[in-house]
Amino acid sequence: MKQIISLIATVLATITLTNAELQIIGTGYGRTGTDTLRMALTTLGYKTYHMKEIILGSRRQDVIDWKTLIENDCKDKELLKDIFERGAWDAVLDFPGVMCWEQLIEIYPNAKVIHTERTSAEKWYESASNSILMIRKLFPFNVINRILPFWRDHRLMANAMWDKVCGKNVNESDADFPQNVKKDLMAAYDANNARVREVVPSERILIQDHGEGWTALANFLGKDIPNEPYPHSNTREEFLDFARRFSYGAAAVMSVVFLVVIALVKLLLRLRGSSKKKKKAE
Repeated sequence: MKQIISLIATVLATITLTNAELQIIGTGYGRTGTDTLRMALTTLGYKTYHMKEIILGSRRQDVIDWKTLIENDCKDKELLKDIFERGAWDAVLDFPGVMCWEQLIEIYPNAKVIHTERTSAEKWYESASNSILMIRKLFPFNVINRILPFWRDHRLMANAMWDKVCGKNVNESDADFPQNVKKDLMAAYDANNARVREVVPSERILIQDHGEGWTALANFLGKDIPNEPYPHSNTREEFLDFARRFSYGAAAVMSVVFLVVIALVKLLLRLRGSSKKKKKAE
């Protein structure tokens, strides 16, 4: 009897994960307070998909799928749904999800939309150009981007993303990136903010002002106001610190793997040499 109950529970859990749907769709570009919003939504009980979650989980298949989606204008709605349903995510914010927000609001018509933005495109560019737009120039990212499978695929996804944002071929490894596409990036940022207001019905969207704290967000989502301060996360300094710690950790793992491989090769060569000497002696 216990085995039957356990089997039923497993099946129900699988069905729940498979049928998970997005309840919240973020339409704001990265570096507009999306990580602060991620933390706020986590406090309110949501499981939120965000670039930080992709990186922390080393979700290689996700970045491969996002590259495909971005290059094809997010037309593959089944692939879009699969990314979120296989992880049972019920909210999405930040890049790369924001690249497909128009398709997502059609796929999930009952999902609420939350938009974040800075006071101007210039302010956004200033923040982005000192964080997400220049991260690949930092050591050891400029090395592991071409060696480790996840980071190699992440780089390819990011290049596809900036190509789409700027409307032309962009290589974030170029020495003059992102200054060489500053006007394109700022124009895309303004266009996205305007498009959100044009497309999303006013009753479905909240323009979130982090300075106002919990009230508007909790009321919009029908949640009780938490008995804790509204979060503030991922300042430029925090972002760079997180990136460095994560990248140095990846580099350390890569170094250990390299040393282990070298040691194994040396051991095999030694064993091979011993075997040859033994045969000669015989």
